Amino acid sequence: MNHPKTNWPDNKGQALRAILVDDLDKARGLLKEEHGELNLVRGLLDEIDKNPKPLKHLTARLPEDILIAVSYTCGIGCQMCSSGFADRSSIFDDYKHLSPEQFDELLPWIDAANLVVYVGTGETLDSPHIYDLVKKSAGKSSTLITSGVPLTKEKIKRLIDSNLETICFSFDGITSAGHGSGNKKYSETILDRIDKVQALKKELGSETPKVMINMVLNNENVDQLEEMIDLALSKGASRLLLSIMTPLDDDLFKKSIFTDFKYYQEKINRAIKTGNEKGLQVQIGDADEIKDSQSCSSVDKMLVFNEDHYLPSVCCGPITMPIKIMGESPDTYWNSFPFRYFRSMHAQGNAESLPAACDTCWAMHPLKFAEKMQPGNNNFDAFLHYSKAGELKRNNLWAEAEKIYKTIIEKSPDPTWKGKAYFHLAEQKIREKNYPRAYALFQETVKNYYEHQLAFAYLYLLMLILEQNRNGVHEHAQYACTDV
Repeated sequence: MNHPKTNWPDNKGQALRAILVDDLDKARGLLKEEHGELNLVRGLLDEIDKNPKPLKHLTARLPEDILIAVSYTCGIGCQMCSSGFADRSSIFDDYKHLSPEQFDELLPWIDAANLVVYVGTGETLDSPHIYDLVKKSAGKSSTLITSGVPLTKEKIKRLIDSNLETICFSFDGITSAGHGSGNKKYSETILDRIDKVQALKKELGSETPKVMINMVLNNENVDQLEEMIDLALSKGASRLLLSIMTPLDDDLFKKSIFTDFKYYQEKINRAIKTGNEKGLQVQIGDADEIKDSQSCSSVDKMLVFNEDHYLPSVCCGPITMPIKIMGESPDTYWNSFPFRYFRSMHAQGNAESLPAACDTCWAMHPLKFAEKMQPGNNNFDAFLHYSKAGELKRNNLWAEAEKIYKTIIEKSPDPTWKGKAYFHLAEQKIREKNYPRAYALFQETVKNYYEHQLAFAYLYLLMLILEQNRNGVHEHAQYACTDV
C-alpha cells in the first residue's frame, strides 16, 4: 500500500536537505525562527559547536554504472511486470518519455561513468529520442534493453549508427508470467528480430551492437534454461544474463522459484555451469551462481534514474534515498549523508546493520527472500493502529500512543510501518534528552524505512552531538532496542 508522507513547506524541506548535504549554516538560517514541527531539529542544531561531517571517510568516486529509464509506455502486458504494465500500456497520462532536456541533466553523471544502460521503465524503443540519447553517450560502454518487438530494419540501422555497444533482448522462453505470456508466435517474433540484428550488422560490416539475452527465471521456464543456452549460442549472442522473477501476488508466487528455492537453485546453478563450459557467458547478476547469501554488487557502483530522474535509486530494488537532486554537483549528492550512511551499513556486513530491504533482497539474500515470500496469515492492520497512535499523541496521551507504536513494531510484517513507529519513539527520546537512546531508535527507523528524511536529519545531528560530548557513537552500540 501507499504509505502517507509528510510534505514539508519549502523552507523546512530545504533545511532538512541542507543538513543531509552537510550545510548546517544554511539549515540554521532557514530554521532561525522555527517554533513548529522542526523545533526539535533547531534545538539540536543549537547544541552543535562545530560542523564536522559524520562518516566523512565514507565518500566514493561517482558510480561506474548509470541506468536510465527513458520510456514509460509498454504494450507487452507481462504478468510479472513490476513497473505496472501488466494491465495497462502507460503509467502516466501526460508523461511518456524522458525528454532530451531531462537527459542532458544527467550528462555529468554519464561523463563520470563507464557503462550507460538504457532501460524501460517501459519499452525503451517507444522513446522517439532513443537514438539521439545513445549518441550522447558515445565513448562509453552502452547497453539498450528491449523486448525486441518494435525493432525494424530501419531502427536497427539507426542503433548501429548511434554506436550502441550491446542490445539486450528480454526473452524468457515459454512462460505464462513473462514476455509474450508463453505465446509461441511471440517467441518466433523475438528470434526473428535477433536474426535481423545479426544480418544487418554483417551487411553493414559492423561488429556492434553485440546481442545479449536477459531471461527472467521462474518455475515454468527453469527447465528451458539449457535450451536457451543453446539457442543463444546459435544466434550469436555474447551473453545470457539471468534474473529471478520476484512475485507481486499469490499467483506469481506459485509460479516463482521461491516455492522450492533450494531445488531450483541447484538446477539453475548446474545450467549456468554448463553454459559457461560451452563458451557462452552465463551469469545471474554479476555472479556465476545463485548463493544463499552474498554481498551487494551495487553499493558504490550503480545509480538508477527512474521516472523521477531527480530521485535516483542505488540499485534495482526498493531502496529510495531521502533527498532529491536539486542542482548540486553529482559529487555532493553522491557523497551526501544518506549515501555515506548506506555505505556504513553495508560495510559492517551483517544482518543487524543492513537496511531491511537489503537484508531480504533477492539478489543479496535469496534464501531469506524465499522465506519472506512464503504465504502467511498475518492480518495485522498497521495503518489502523498507526492512525490511532497518532491521534493519541496529538491529544498528549503519549503513554497510550507509545504502547501502540511498540505493538506495530512487534506485529507488523511491513518494515515501513515499523520504521514509522520507531521514529515516534525516537523523537520522544529527544524530548526527554535521552540522546543515546534516540540515536539507537533512529537507526532502527532508517533501517526499516530508508527514505525517512526527518529521521536522517535527526540521526545526523545526534551523531555529531554524541561525538562532541565524547560519548562517541561506537560507545552507544549497547543501546539496542530492548525496550520495544
